[in-house]
Amino acid sequence: MKKYILVPIMVLIGFGSSVMADPYNDTNVPASYHPVPQSVSYPYIGIAYGMTKVEDDYIYEDHYGYYNEHTEIDFDALMLQAGYQYNPYIAVEFRYWFSMSDGDYSLSSGWIPDAGSYSDFDAWGLYLKPMYPVTNEFSIYGLLGFSGVVVDGEFGWDLLNENSFSWGIGASFDFTPNIGVFVDYVSLYDDTFDNYGYYSYDYYSPGDTSVNTINFGLSYKF
Repeated sequence: MKKYILVPIMVLIGFGSSVMADPYNDTNVPASYHPVPQSVSYPYIGIAYGMTKVEDDYIYEDHYGYYNEHTEIDFDALMLQAGYQYNPYIAVEFRYWFSMSDGDYSLSSGWIPDAGSYSDFDAWGLYLKPMYPVTNEFSIYGLLGFSGVVVDGEFGWDLLNENSFSWGIGASFDFTPNIGVFVDYVSLYDDTFDNYGYYSYDYYSPGDTSVNTINFGLSYKF
Protein backbone atom coordinates (compact mmCIF):
# COMPACT_ATOMS: atom_id res chain seq x y z
CA MET A 1 0.00 0.00 0.00
CA LYS A 2 2.85 2.39 0.76
CA LYS A 3 3.85 2.64 -2.88
CA TYR A 4 0.47 4.20 -3.68
CA ILE A 5 1.16 7.26 -1.51
CA LEU A 6 3.66 8.58 -4.04
CA VAL A 7 1.08 9.14 -6.79
CA PRO A 8 -1.36 11.52 -5.03
CA ILE A 9 1.42 13.38 -3.23
CA MET A 10 3.42 13.86 -6.45
CA VAL A 11 0.26 15.19 -8.13
CA LEU A 12 -0.11 17.83 -5.44
CA ILE A 13 3.61 18.64 -5.57
CA GLY A 14 3.39 19.11 -9.32
CA PHE A 15 0.31 21.29 -8.97
CA GLY A 16 1.96 23.35 -6.26
CA SER A 17 5.11 23.74 -8.33
CA SER A 18 3.09 25.15 -11.24
CA VAL A 19 2.10 28.14 -9.10
CA MET A 20 5.43 28.66 -7.39
CA ALA A 21 6.66 31.04 -10.06
CA ASP A 22 3.55 33.20 -9.89
CA PRO A 23 1.85 33.17 -6.47
CA TYR A 24 1.17 36.92 -6.74
CA ASN A 25 0.52 37.09 -10.52
CA ASP A 26 4.05 38.39 -11.07
CA THR A 27 6.02 36.07 -13.34
CA ASN A 28 9.15 38.23 -13.11
CA VAL A 29 9.71 37.55 -9.39
CA PRO A 30 10.88 34.09 -8.26
CA ALA A 31 8.60 32.40 -5.72
CA SER A 32 11.48 32.23 -3.24
CA TYR A 33 11.46 36.04 -3.03
CA HIS A 34 7.93 36.13 -1.64
CA PRO A 35 8.16 35.98 2.17
CA VAL A 36 6.04 33.51 4.10
CA PRO A 37 4.03 35.25 6.86
CA GLN A 38 5.54 34.63 10.29
CA SER A 39 2.59 35.60 12.52
CA VAL A 40 -0.16 33.36 11.15
CA SER A 41 -2.15 31.42 13.76
CA TYR A 42 -5.67 30.04 13.48
CA PRO A 43 -7.87 27.03 14.22
CA TYR A 44 -8.99 24.81 11.35
CA ILE A 45 -11.24 21.85 10.65
CA GLY A 46 -11.37 19.32 7.84
CA ILE A 47 -13.02 16.26 6.38
CA ALA A 48 -11.52 13.52 4.20
CA TYR A 49 -12.16 10.21 2.50
CA GLY A 50 -9.76 7.56 3.81
CA MET A 51 -8.67 4.42 1.95
CA THR A 52 -7.78 2.20 4.91
CA LYS A 53 -6.02 -1.17 4.78
CA VAL A 54 -5.58 -3.60 7.67
CA GLU A 55 -2.97 -6.34 7.23
CA ASP A 56 -2.51 -9.21 9.69
CA ASP A 57 0.03 -12.05 9.50
CA TYR A 58 -0.63 -14.84 11.98
CA ILE A 59 -0.69 -18.58 12.67
CA TYR A 60 -3.79 -20.37 13.93
CA GLU A 61 -4.01 -23.80 15.51
CA ASP A 62 -6.86 -26.29 15.54
CA HIS A 63 -7.12 -30.04 16.09
CA TYR A 64 -5.44 -30.73 12.75
CA GLY A 65 -2.34 -28.57 13.07
CA TYR A 66 -0.96 -25.06 12.46
CA TYR A 67 -1.86 -22.81 9.53
CA ASN A 68 -0.17 -19.66 8.25
CA GLU A 69 -2.58 -16.88 7.35
CA HIS A 70 -2.36 -13.41 5.86
CA THR A 71 -5.47 -11.26 6.10
CA GLU A 72 -6.10 -8.00 4.24
CA ILE A 73 -9.15 -5.89 5.01
CA ASP A 74 -10.06 -2.74 3.05
CA PHE A 75 -12.31 -0.10 4.57
CA ASP A 76 -13.84 3.03 3.09
CA ALA A 77 -13.53 5.52 5.94
CA LEU A 78 -14.48 9.07 6.74
CA MET A 79 -11.91 11.18 8.57
CA LEU A 80 -12.69 14.30 10.62
CA GLN A 81 -9.94 16.64 11.79
CA ALA A 82 -9.60 19.66 14.05
CA GLY A 83 -6.36 21.52 14.64
CA TYR A 84 -4.61 24.72 15.55
CA GLN A 85 -1.77 26.21 13.51
CA TYR A 86 0.60 28.30 15.63
CA ASN A 87 2.72 29.57 12.73
CA PRO A 88 3.57 28.46 9.16
CA TYR A 89 5.84 25.71 10.52
CA ILE A 90 3.97 23.94 13.33
CA ALA A 91 0.44 22.86 14.26
CA VAL A 92 -1.30 20.38 16.53
CA GLU A 93 -4.09 18.22 15.16
CA PHE A 94 -6.68 15.67 16.28
CA ARG A 95 -8.17 13.17 13.82
CA TYR A 96 -10.96 10.63 13.99
CA TRP A 97 -11.64 7.90 11.38
CA PHE A 98 -14.68 5.64 11.12
CA SER A 99 -15.72 3.11 8.49
CA MET A 100 -18.62 3.89 6.18
CA SER A 101 -19.31 0.22 5.34
CA ASP A 102 -18.15 -3.30 6.16
CA GLY A 103 -14.54 -4.10 5.33
CA ASP A 104 -13.78 -6.29 2.31
CA TYR A 105 -11.30 -8.97 3.31
CA SER A 106 -9.08 -11.42 1.45
CA LEU A 107 -7.01 -14.29 2.83
CA SER A 108 -3.94 -16.11 1.64
CA SER A 109 -5.53 -19.52 2.25
CA GLY A 110 -8.95 -21.11 1.86
CA TRP A 111 -10.03 -20.59 5.48
CA ILE A 112 -12.53 -17.71 5.62
CA PRO A 113 -14.13 -16.17 8.75
CA ASP A 114 -17.88 -15.95 9.18
CA ALA A 115 -19.56 -13.14 7.25
CA GLY A 116 -19.39 -9.87 9.14
CA SER A 117 -16.29 -10.74 11.15
CA TYR A 118 -14.69 -7.45 10.14
CA SER A 119 -17.72 -5.21 10.23
CA ASP A 120 -16.38 -1.99 11.70
CA PHE A 121 -13.26 0.16 11.96
CA ASP A 122 -12.55 3.34 13.87
CA ALA A 123 -9.43 5.14 15.00
CA TRP A 124 -8.26 8.37 16.58
CA GLY A 125 -4.94 10.19 16.34
CA LEU A 126 -3.35 13.13 18.14
CA TYR A 127 -0.42 14.68 16.25
CA LEU A 128 2.28 17.30 16.24
CA LYS A 129 2.31 18.60 12.67
CA PRO A 130 5.61 20.09 11.44
CA MET A 131 5.18 21.89 8.10
CA TYR A 132 7.31 23.47 5.41
CA PRO A 133 5.59 26.21 3.32
CA VAL A 134 7.00 25.86 -0.20
CA THR A 135 4.87 28.85 -1.20
CA ASN A 136 2.09 30.79 0.49
CA GLU A 137 -0.36 28.31 -1.05
CA PHE A 138 1.51 25.00 -1.08
CA SER A 139 2.97 23.16 1.94
CA ILE A 140 4.36 19.75 2.77
CA TYR A 141 4.03 18.33 6.27
CA GLY A 142 4.59 15.44 8.62
CA LEU A 143 2.50 13.94 11.41
CA LEU A 144 4.02 12.58 14.64
CA GLY A 145 1.88 11.35 17.51
CA PHE A 146 -0.22 8.56 18.96
CA SER A 147 -3.30 6.69 17.80
CA GLY A 148 -5.89 4.22 18.98
CA VAL A 149 -7.31 1.67 16.52
CA VAL A 150 -10.26 -0.72 16.80
CA VAL A 151 -11.16 -3.32 14.16
CA ASP A 152 -14.32 -5.10 15.33
CA GLY A 153 -14.94 -8.79 15.00
CA GLU A 154 -18.17 -10.48 16.03
CA PHE A 155 -19.71 -11.45 19.38
CA GLY A 156 -17.47 -9.01 21.22
CA TRP A 157 -14.26 -10.24 19.57
CA ASP A 158 -11.88 -7.60 18.17
CA LEU A 159 -9.23 -8.26 15.58
CA LEU A 160 -7.42 -5.18 16.88
CA ASN A 161 -7.94 -2.85 19.83
CA GLU A 162 -4.64 -1.12 20.54
CA ASN A 163 -2.92 2.24 21.05
CA SER A 164 0.43 2.94 19.41
CA PHE A 165 2.86 5.45 17.92
CA SER A 166 1.56 6.92 14.66
CA TRP A 167 3.16 8.96 11.88
CA GLY A 168 2.33 10.36 8.46
CA ILE A 169 3.43 12.54 5.54
CA GLY A 170 1.38 14.75 3.27
CA ALA A 171 0.91 17.89 1.21
CA SER A 172 -1.70 20.66 1.09
CA PHE A 173 -2.73 23.40 -1.29
CA ASP A 174 -4.83 26.49 -0.44
CA PHE A 175 -7.22 27.69 -3.14
CA THR A 176 -8.31 30.64 -0.99
CA PRO A 177 -7.13 32.08 2.35
CA ASN A 178 -9.73 29.86 4.05
CA ILE A 179 -10.22 26.77 1.88
CA GLY A 180 -7.63 24.16 0.95
CA VAL A 181 -7.18 20.54 -0.08
CA PHE A 182 -4.76 17.94 1.24
CA VAL A 183 -3.61 14.38 0.67
CA ASP A 184 -1.60 12.30 3.12
CA TYR A 185 -0.52 8.84 4.17
CA VAL A 186 -0.84 7.83 7.83
CA SER A 187 0.49 4.74 9.57
CA LEU A 188 -2.01 4.19 12.37
CA TYR A 189 -0.61 0.93 13.73
CA ASP A 190 2.39 -1.28 12.97
CA ASP A 191 3.44 -3.78 15.58
CA THR A 192 3.51 -7.42 16.67
CA PHE A 193 0.11 -8.48 17.93
CA ASP A 194 -0.43 -10.45 21.14
CA ASN A 195 -1.74 -13.99 21.18
CA TYR A 196 -5.52 -14.26 21.24
CA GLY A 197 -8.24 -16.90 21.18
CA TYR A 198 -11.35 -17.14 19.01
CA TYR A 199 -13.93 -19.89 19.56
CA SER A 200 -11.92 -23.16 19.83
CA TYR A 201 -8.90 -21.77 17.98
CA ASP A 202 -5.68 -20.29 19.31
CA TYR A 203 -4.10 -17.53 17.21
CA TYR A 204 -0.56 -16.17 17.17
CA SER A 205 1.03 -13.31 15.25
CA PRO A 206 4.77 -13.79 14.83
CA GLY A 207 4.65 -11.45 11.84
CA ASP A 208 3.34 -7.93 11.57
CA THR A 209 -0.06 -6.33 12.05
CA SER A 210 -0.47 -2.92 10.41
CA VAL A 211 -3.17 -0.35 9.70
CA ASN A 212 -2.48 2.33 7.07
CA THR A 213 -4.66 4.94 5.44
CA ILE A 214 -4.47 7.36 2.49
CA ASN A 215 -6.64 10.43 2.96
CA PHE A 216 -8.01 12.92 0.41
CA GLY A 217 -9.51 15.90 2.16
CA LEU A 218 -10.83 19.44 2.33
CA SER A 219 -9.94 21.89 5.12
CA TYR A 220 -11.32 25.20 6.32
CA LYS A 221 -9.30 27.81 8.23
CA PHE A 222 -11.05 30.22 10.60
